Amino acid sequence: MEAPRDAAADAPPDAAADDAPPAEVETDHSGGGLRVLAAIVMLPWLLGYGVIGTWTVVRGAGAAASGLKTFDAGYTRLVSPAGVILVGALLLAAFAVLLAIGMLLLLGGRGVTWAAAAVAAVLLVAGSLWAATRGGLSPILWVLFFFGLVYAALVAVAALIRVTGGASRGTIARP
Repeated sequence: MEAPRDAAADAPPDAAADDAPPAEVETDHSGGGLRVLAAIVMLPWLLGYGVIGTWTVVRGAGAAASGLKTFDAGYTRLVSPAGVILVGALLLAAFAVLLAIGMLLLLGGRGVTWAAAAVAAVLLVAGSLWAATRGGLSPILWVLFFFGLVYAALVAVAALIRVTGGASRGTIARP
């Protein structure tokens, strides 16, 4: 004699998941207008870093391809092509950081993503301060040229603090 079979035991393993009600996910979209405004504030510097960084890399690469040891890059002294390419690459890195922070503002992000963006932005700000003091850049020009990067670093650090604000309770707060 055969024992009666349970219908649930014969069902495929995914059948139980199909019967369960869908999980509800809370999404907090408060402050959407402020996030968009914060991203728009960075836009002039984002475009500036992208255009100037690309132009600088192309100018340095052209000088290197021509075999020049130094050339006039339109600044105050003769510079090496490698130095110009490095400056362009750093400007493109600033472009990438501003783009990432803008996207994180608009689309949301997790704590580790904000941490990476904040570290990159703070390192670029520190490098810009070092370069400005070493190169004799006027403080007014530094603020004009690097305000977008400083602003992005402050936004990223503030967002990181907000996202990880639950750390004192042993949890990570929702982004």
